[in-house]
Amino acid sequence: MRKIKIFTTLGLIISGLSLFYTQKLNFKDQNFEKAVIENFDVNKNGAIEQPEADAVTNLFLMQKGITSADDAKLFANVKMLVLDDNNITSVSIGGFAHLQLFSCTGCKMSSFKAENLKNLTSLYLDNNLLESTSLKETPGIDQLTLSLNQLKTIDLTALKNLRKLNVEHNKILKLDISGNPALQTLNVGGNKMKETDIKMGTKTDVTVFGTEP
Repeated sequence: MRKIKIFTTLGLIISGLSLFYTQKLNFKDQNFEKAVIENFDVNKNGAIEQPEADAVTNLFLMQKGITSADDAKLFANVKMLVLDDNNITSVSIGGFAHLQLFSCTGCKMSSFKAENLKNLTSLYLDNNLLESTSLKETPGIDQLTLSLNQLKTIDLTALKNLRKLNVEHNKILKLDISGNPALQTLNVGGNKMKETDIKMGTKTDVTVFGTEP
């Protein structure tokens, strides 16, 4: 009788674990789900399960008709996330422990917020409709591209490791880079800025492109 009980208990545990590991993930955006099923449905059951999502390190989802980036949080181990040329008007990302590169260019985006992305080094948000951005706890950003937006101001004080900045074709009249000691190149073309409109502080060895005479 004891053996029967043990085997029954083990069977229930195994069955429970099986259900846990084969649980289908729920997506908000059908086009996002369709795109990842095409690429990462390893067992070909027409769904994405947690082990499959956990194995993904690169998500390249360009021109997929995606309207929300929220489903990306299901892929906790992603290092590169590219959502270019979709129709994502608002993006808020945070808490990705491994994310190194994020790109959402040409997405008609009017709002962007990034928070607690300690390993993010490259951020590409060009060709959108951004009037402001929020970057909190993103100390590792090395390259930031914000060209072809509607920005009037940008706060760079927290980006101590920033080396390359492109803010071409915005509406920025003044820029403070005095708190960016690692900055090497800055492109401000199309902003009607003179070199005197850029506050450099003691940082004078930056190569600046696009200033007006």
